[in-house]
Formats: sequence, structure tokens, C-alpha cells
Amino acid sequence: MAPGSFNGKNYGGLHTGTGKYQNGGVYSNDGYRKQVHKSSEFTVGKRVAYIGSHKKFRGSLGEGQVLSTYGDKVKPPRSVIKVLLSESRVTYFHKNSLVLV
Repeated sequence: MAPGSFNGKNYGGLHTGTGKYQNGGVYSNDGYRKQVHKSSEFTVGKRVAYIGSHKKFRGSLGEGQVLSTYGDKVKPPRSVIKVLLSESRVTYFHKNSLVLV
């Protein structure tokens, strides 16, 4: 079959062995298995930890609590979560890079 959107039974037009779980190996995100979290699970006040690879947020620097996006000038997408880090720094993370603590 042709690659791309014409190939309906293989995900993303790739070969049969490559599915939606491409980045789920043991070397992805320091061994954390990616869990699918709904955006509604990240409610205000919940503790979260960053599991991405950016050096400024590794370890305890990437732990914090979820903040409300109410009142922001521009509302971020649902997949972006506003987090208050431990050193009173506010930043935005994608929900795939966060784990509930």
C-alpha cells in the first residue's frame, strides 16, 4: 500500500510493527512508562513532577503543584498545565511530561 493517509490499517502510514507506543521504551523519559492522563486529572492543587529531559527542571527542581489558568491573558491549550515549582517559579509544562505525585 501507499504511505501516508491512504494506509488505513497501519498507524501514521508506517510499517506494521510501529504503533502508537513508539516512545514507550525503557530508555524514553528515564525509564518512566508513559501513562495516559486526561487533562481533567490535573486539578488545581495536585502535586506533579516533571519527567522530561530539560536540565533546568530535573530532579526536585521539577516538582510543584498545579495552578489555575483562570485570569491569564491568553488561555493555554488543554494539554498545557500551569505549575508552581518549589522555588516559587511559575512555568507551563505539557501534560505528557508530567507525572502525578
